[in-house]
Formats: sequence, structure tokens, C-alpha cells
Amino acid sequence: MYRVGIDLGGTNIKAGIVNEKNEILIQDSVPTLTERPYQEVLKDMAELVMSLIEKMNIKPNELLGIGIGSPGTIDAKNGVVVYSNNFGWENVPVTNELGKYFTCPIRISNDANCATLGEVRAGAARETRNVILLTLGTG
Repeated sequence: MYRVGIDLGGTNIKAGIVNEKNEILIQDSVPTLTERPYQEVLKDMAELVMSLIEKMNIKPNELLGIGIGSPGTIDAKNGVVVYSNNFGWENVPVTNELGKYFTCPIRISNDANCATLGEVRAGAARETRNVILLTLGTG
């Protein structure tokens, strides 16, 4: 079984698939092109994930879940980008939109929080008691 991680950035959408050991098996990116309607950006995100699934020769039902890191104020409970200065988005239902393409659970959180969680779970901060992560990006 596999999990997908997506980094929704102001310049690029990056996605990767990991195994149960949190090892990155495949990754790729596409330009975000934020001036477009959010539906087009999210469609590109879904197509990127589908292309990775196809390249790995796995089926979508082998995905345990999809996690998205997005800049801005995020309503993680409802899967909504409440506001993102990077994109000019307000109240964008990201997980509902991606749910049109995938049946696995889809979650979204602030990208800096996701980066920190990734380091704690599988990166440089594993087995540490306290961690601080600073991010720099387009926004």
C-alpha cells in the first residue's frame, strides 16, 4: 500500500508516492500557473498523481491516502483553503474537488506544518524531542 504527498506551491505542484517505510518511490512536478481558476490547478494536481500511479504500475485503490501541503490559512477539518495569498484563493474546497478523482482519504494542512510533520515522521527530526522548522518559499 502507498501514500501520496503533494506540495502545492506558488511555482510548482510537487507530488511523490511513498511506501510503508516512508521511502520516496517516485516523484515529479508540474508548474502551478496560479493565475488560472482553482479547478484547473486542482485538475493538474490530480493528473500529476495519476501519472505517478501509472508510472509505478499500481492501481488507485492501492493508495491509503493523499496528503496535501498548501500555503495559507487552512481549514483542515473541512479540507478547505480558507485564504492563500500565493494564489488569491478564498474558501477553495480542495479535498472535495480532488475527491472527484480519488476514492482514498484526502487531507490538507498548511505546508509548513506538513514539512515539519514529514521531518518528524521520516526525516531529519526523527527520534528528536523538540523540533523547529523554518520555511522559505514563493509567498
